[in-house]
Amino acid sequence: MTVRNLMGEVEKASKTAAENRHRYMVFVCSKELDERIIKLVRKVYRHHLKCQGKKTSRLLIAGRSKFGEIAERYLDGEIIHYRESSKVLGQTYDDLVVDFTEGFHPNDLGILAETVREGGVIVAISPPLNEWYSLKGRWHGDLVSEPYTVGDVEPRFYRRFIEKTRSAEGIIIFDADRRKLIREYRFEKKFESREKILIPEEKKEIKRKLYKLCATQDQIRVLELFEDFFEKNREKKAVVITANRGRGKTAVLGIVTPHIISKLERTLKRPVRILLVAPNPQSVQVYFEFLKKALVRQGMKNFTEKRSGDLVTVINSRFARVEYAVPARAMVEGEFADVVIIDEAAGIDVPVLFKIVDRVRYAVFSSTVHGYEGTGRGFAIRFLKKLEQDERTDVEKIELKEPIRYGSGDPIEEWLYDVLLLNAQPAELNEEDMEKVNNGELEFEEIDKDELIENDDLLREFFGIYVLAHYRNRPSDLVILLDMPNHIPLRVKVNGKTVCALHVAIEGGMDQETVKKLADGYKPKGQIIPDLILKHYWDYEFPELKGVRIVRIATHPLLMDMGIGSYALSMLVRWSAERDMDWAGSGFGISPELLRFWIRNGFVPVHITPQRNEVSGEYTVIVLKALKMHIESKIEAINSEFVRRVIEYLGDELRDIEVETATGLLNSLKKDVNVLHPGYTRIEKRRMKKYFQGHSLFEYISDIARPLVRYYYSKTSRADLDEDEEKILVAKCLMMRDWREVDGGRAYRGMMRALKKIWEWYYGAEED
Repeated sequence: MTVRNLMGEVEKASKTAAENRHRYMVFVCSKELDERIIKLVRKVYRHHLKCQGKKTSRLLIAGRSKFGEIAERYLDGEIIHYRESSKVLGQTYDDLVVDFTEGFHPNDLGILAETVREGGVIVAISPPLNEWYSLKGRWHGDLVSEPYTVGDVEPRFYRRFIEKTRSAEGIIIFDADRRKLIREYRFEKKFESREKILIPEEKKEIKRKLYKLCATQDQIRVLELFEDFFEKNREKKAVVITANRGRGKTAVLGIVTPHIISKLERTLKRPVRILLVAPNPQSVQVYFEFLKKALVRQGMKNFTEKRSGDLVTVINSRFARVEYAVPARAMVEGEFADVVIIDEAAGIDVPVLFKIVDRVRYAVFSSTVHGYEGTGRGFAIRFLKKLEQDERTDVEKIELKEPIRYGSGDPIEEWLYDVLLLNAQPAELNEEDMEKVNNGELEFEEIDKDELIENDDLLREFFGIYVLAHYRNRPSDLVILLDMPNHIPLRVKVNGKTVCALHVAIEGGMDQETVKKLADGYKPKGQIIPDLILKHYWDYEFPELKGVRIVRIATHPLLMDMGIGSYALSMLVRWSAERDMDWAGSGFGISPELLRFWIRNGFVPVHITPQRNEVSGEYTVIVLKALKMHIESKIEAINSEFVRRVIEYLGDELRDIEVETATGLLNSLKKDVNVLHPGYTRIEKRRMKKYFQGHSLFEYISDIARPLVRYYYSKTSRADLDEDEEKILVAKCLMMRDWREVDGGRAYRGMMRALKKIWEWYYGAEED
């Protein structure tokens, strides 16, 4: 075989890809990355262009520094380092040359490959195929937890990757060192690549010019949905657009926005305020690009834009102001918007989503079903279900299925989704499975990681639970689980099918020298909980203890609220104790439901971030559970100090946390906090008596009430408060909320009852 054979395959692939609106790949394998290989890549690329009747194309070249230095001498294109991959998210290129010689980060692969349009070629420079089975990328060293090293890493992800690549359609593999064609181009057409675009003839409101911006019939359907969106009678209206990656959901939001502006501007008689929310500004640049085009076609040409660096963040005109905001900011400013558009909603915490849209009449959501921005199915399960139950809200849903950059049935998308497990699904459950679950016939086991990559069904159903759960998944999560020596998969199964997936990491067991380095400010790789406990509580013994951090736990979506998660935790505790672990712990974006779940299973909160995550809008909490008797008192002491801090934080740093979450944290107290008694003078006692008799207002005794409430929550004994009384007490006395935020008059009366109970708790009945 010679290079001539390779060019013959390139010609066949190039023409077939162009005819079917697909893409193809060429793997060029060699032991060395040198000018010889780059010249061969150039030859492949030029032949590809010739076959398609082109002289040039928009070429993206991605890799490490050494590769870029050689490539710029022989290839004419945009050269980026891997670390810049996020900058091209959402952009479109004709072709891609990418360097795999030192491996690749899976998140980068997903972003880069999806930038290539139909008819394009992806030329990958690869080490010899057999080297993938032992290849360790530089980023493995960034991920491995101390005290482990890269030598302890098992590159299972790469092994699976190359096996999938060798058998995939649409991929040519050429050994450049032996000048041998290892895999010829293969492609079997299964269905039509593109649905014919038909613009509706009978339109009500939306201009034909806007319809012409649509690239697929799916996008046309979104505009049709908005034709009568504003005619609905319910108090609030919401549109939810879901899709796989690259289906044009962000673009169609930009296309339809001018219609929304025109409709509301006529009603409001003033400029429309639109808040555009997304986890990061890079992901919405496509929205702004299409918004500007659509505004011109709508006749709204006179607009200005504001940028942050190279990124558009605001479009302003006499008709409307469209402004980008991160979720944390949107929670505050959402109530001032006429319309909230939330892109990649799956990447935002569910309580945060509700807070953003709470007072907005019109809301539009888009969410990725599969991919690396978020998990749309979890968004659908957790958020949409609640939204649809709101009788005030009319909810319209639509899913986009047809790709924008290339046709349906593209073999490279199929390969990418396979190797990155973007389309994983949980096991299908039958009646027999459900009966066994109901009877409690569950089994718990650790999964052998080598078996996990050999048994594709097992891997897909295990990871598929995460895809459908409330986690925001990235391809790197799969690598961490498969390759890192201290990360372990476990599961609960029924009839051999996974119904609960657990991903845990072993942490701790540090020597005293490492502990001293931590105390001096050293940040270890991994070791999240030991490092946190040392630096926030200065417990020098804790990092020496060995524990298990639950990275992820998720139950099959058909089996929620059936106790399977609690069963999994109880079995994990037993599994950990058998391996002489000292503690079990986890970290998660806090919500009242999750906090109750962990506390119910014997875990106690010990840390919370003092600010919301800017991307997801959530606070992160750490919980711990002792697995040995002598560790119990240590964790209780940490929890006691934590609750003392929370009492103070609620008046400032945590003032905007959900009240139910705040009460959950306060009531987690396991050991009394050693604080001074609030002593009250004779005059102060008389003031409280007059308040209880209805002769005074809360505002006149708040100086007495607040120290009493802080003291109350520093003790494990409790007064007989009901849930509403406790919420009022915490919201007003600790979080300093306005009466309007705690339900006005009803709350005012509830406050008196609650304070009276605490006063009696503090002084006894004789002070009544």
